[in-house]
Amino acid sequence: MERISKTVLFVWLLLWVAGGCTRTEVEEKDLPPHPAKEVEAVFNLNVLANRPLQTRSITFTREGTFEVDSVAPGITDSVATRSAVALTEGDESLISQLWVGQYDASGNRVFSQYISPVTGTTVNLRLKESGEATHHVWFVANCDDWGEIATEVVLKEHVFTYASTTEGLPENRLCGMTGMWSGVIRDNGVESIGVDMTRTVAKISFSYLIGGDGFSFKPSSVKLKSVPDKIRMEETTTQLTDVTYGEYTGESSVDGATMHWYLPENRAGVVTGENAATSEKEKTGRGVSNATCIELTGTAVQGGVTYENVTFRFFPGSTDMNDYNIKRNHYYTMSVTLKGIDVTDQRITVGTIPPIDLDGLQPMPAGKGGTTGLQVTARPGDEWTIKLPNWLSALLNDNIPVGYGANITHQGPAKIVFKAETANPTAQQRSFSFQMNVTGEEQNIEIVQNGSTMNVGSPISLEAASGSEGQSTFTLTKGLNWRALLSNGWLSWVSGDLANSGDEVTGGEQSLIVKATSSNPYASARTGSITVEGGGSVGSSTYNDLKKEISVEQTGSTVTCPTQPVEVSAEGAIDASSQFTATPYLPWKITVSEVDNWIGLTGQTTGQTTTNPQNVVFNVPVNPNSEERTGAIIVRVGDESKGPNGEITVIQKESALSVDEDKTIPAIASLDNTFIFRATKGLSWSVSEEMDWLTLLGTTDGTNNTTGSDQTITYSVLINPNESARNGNIEVKAGNISKSITVEQAGSTFSATGGEEKIATTGGTTTGSVKATSGLAWTITPETDNDITVSPTSGSGDVTLEFSASDNAGSERMGTFIVSLDANQERTITITATQTGKDTGAYIGNLQVCLTDEDSSNFGTASTNCSKSTKEGKTGWRLPTKDELIIMSNNKNTLQSMSDFTAFVGGYYRSSTVDNRYSNAHFVYNILGNSESPGFDHVIYPVRCVRNKD
Repeated sequence: MERISKTVLFVWLLLWVAGGCTRTEVEEKDLPPHPAKEVEAVFNLNVLANRPLQTRSITFTREGTFEVDSVAPGITDSVATRSAVALTEGDESLISQLWVGQYDASGNRVFSQYISPVTGTTVNLRLKESGEATHHVWFVANCDDWGEIATEVVLKEHVFTYASTTEGLPENRLCGMTGMWSGVIRDNGVESIGVDMTRTVAKISFSYLIGGDGFSFKPSSVKLKSVPDKIRMEETTTQLTDVTYGEYTGESSVDGATMHWYLPENRAGVVTGENAATSEKEKTGRGVSNATCIELTGTAVQGGVTYENVTFRFFPGSTDMNDYNIKRNHYYTMSVTLKGIDVTDQRITVGTIPPIDLDGLQPMPAGKGGTTGLQVTARPGDEWTIKLPNWLSALLNDNIPVGYGANITHQGPAKIVFKAETANPTAQQRSFSFQMNVTGEEQNIEIVQNGSTMNVGSPISLEAASGSEGQSTFTLTKGLNWRALLSNGWLSWVSGDLANSGDEVTGGEQSLIVKATSSNPYASARTGSITVEGGGSVGSSTYNDLKKEISVEQTGSTVTCPTQPVEVSAEGAIDASSQFTATPYLPWKITVSEVDNWIGLTGQTTGQTTTNPQNVVFNVPVNPNSEERTGAIIVRVGDESKGPNGEITVIQKESALSVDEDKTIPAIASLDNTFIFRATKGLSWSVSEEMDWLTLLGTTDGTNNTTGSDQTITYSVLINPNESARNGNIEVKAGNISKSITVEQAGSTFSATGGEEKIATTGGTTTGSVKATSGLAWTITPETDNDITVSPTSGSGDVTLEFSASDNAGSERMGTFIVSLDANQERTITITATQTGKDTGAYIGNLQVCLTDEDSSNFGTASTNCSKSTKEGKTGWRLPTKDELIIMSNNKNTLQSMSDFTAFVGGYYRSSTVDNRYSNAHFVYNILGNSESPGFDHVIYPVRCVRNKD
């Protein structure tokens, strides 16, 4: 016996070491002293499978709802869209944390412990020995630490909050569970006792598909509603109080979807009595409150009508239609196929019934057989009736004919095609109205047949000659009677098979053919008409809305003259001819206007038109103009004032006058200059000029005797005394044509040079020259200047000049002489001769300072005046630099002591040195005061020029 006890103890030790509960965090609550001792207990937790599977399969059609208690084969596999993925079977049965409580026979807590995490399903505990009394050990999984709950009664009634995601999954992705073991705990412990664990939540799987002929559904929301947020530890048979009911969301997709939700039990109850449903269609939640249900809401299209806010509502309870309980550890599956709306199913609500769309209701054509369509949007199952008028029939839903004058009776939405059995006899609309109420408000619906119409074709155009024919057409609404009437005596119907009246038209084009009984005597068209009457306008003097006219126009008579003009040469023509054609059998006459009287008619000028062309003969004289001239022979036919007329155009070529090219002659005088002109034969001509240096020689005019070949004119010219060329015009006129020749005489040459070298101080000569066009006379003045004499003082053409002077006791001197042309006194040349003398200039080293000031001026004028100065017989004068002004200031006493040197004035003198400190400024310097200053270029300052010594 002792050996057996030791063996048992050894086994318990192994079990305790190798037990399935690994505790990384084990909490044991401090307990008050208890007389019982602790013993080892090993429990195997067995998670029960979900209680019997509650399966539902529902198909909604417009004909009815079909429901079976099994999932539609393959529906969950055929749904493409899925919401949140369900927990795996392992996660649904996983125990991650565990609260354990031991209660004695009186229901008082003996022991409690919280274990987290838990691995496996075997739990090792140290419980309190119960003696021979029965204790209850409670297990609560995945619900956090419940702490110390004093009594078993309180434990059973314990209510805790259930946390979930909006998609309906447990927030911790675990299912809460409870289980209880009841038994005696002896001193040798409890060994491998099994405990059944029951989930505290239910599971709902919902799938839906959409499909069906003439039906579509676009879900906008899927919700599981009335989901309690609390769970009682011990299963209850009624709903809990102080519970908040929420909702889960699902997946909305036109392709269908499958979703899975986990929720606490909701014992909404079982309905009996007057609220009990007698069919599944009546299972709407009457008689219970906050019953868990699935709502699928969206937009449905059935029978061509769009219904907004359509809701399908499902209660996923047991197969008992009046049982609304959702029980813990139960698995509910529902599969739904939407193929239509069954109005008798109370689980379906249609939120919005659209009114009948009258915008799409089009008036039907006026003719017999015209149609128009209407979509009635009545709520499925609602009955309605329309009484048709005698002129209207209908076709219901494309397959049910309704005769004219009959009643249309139908339930729910429908498509109606109305058909006109007779044509509208007037041009105004006719209509049929009826009332319908599909939304709770009356709608007035008007079926309109358009008014009949008459359209006529293009106006008829007849040729001007009698007997010409033409036709037009008209169309009239199908089925109406008609007739056509002529308005004028010069019109008649063309005999044949075509009618000009009828009892009923086909709606297609009808042809009308007429002819002219006489020719049109006028150039403009004359008009008549065909009056066409239809329907109620036939024979009516008061109703004219289906009466129209077709205009008939006879073209005016015409005259056709040649499109190409008669061309005559410039010399003229005798018996030139042309011809014209015109509408036959009309009188004609030809004339020429006063402006065109150069055309002389010589043949027949009046007559009767025939089918052949009529000849016109005329003469044309020579053209005196340089432009071709155009005239017209006017042809009139028929009525003198309103008959047609035409013109025969006569174009005479222009006469020609040509002259030589412009002449260029030398500057010398000449007598044998000529030019040539040529003019059209037979013109009067003349030659003239208005130049005092050119004279025409020989014959210069003639009457009607231009030869048509070259004619020569001779002229003479005087010498040109001018440097530039001179020109003038000789005008030649033939008939009304004038042309001119420009004669340009070259300018004469004229130049002169002064003394080539300076005459010595002791006296002597130097030479110069005059060069001029041969024969061009000139004169030199004065003969003597500044004691220098020139010879000769007159001549013509090229001549050598001699300048002479005697001994020069003074400074260098220069003689100035003017050479001018006798024939042009304004044409002059100034020449000079220079004799050297003693140099009396003011010098500072190599710098020569001018003896006198220039006029005070701005910078530009000062610079120019110095550069042009010839003072003291010198050139090369310039403005001094600032440094040269300083030199002049330093030597001012020496300079001012020289004879003939004009003293410097007070103030600042201009320099050529730029003052970069300012814009547009050069330095100025006070020679007397020895100071510099900026001098702006526009300011007036004294000026003294300097030059470099020769």
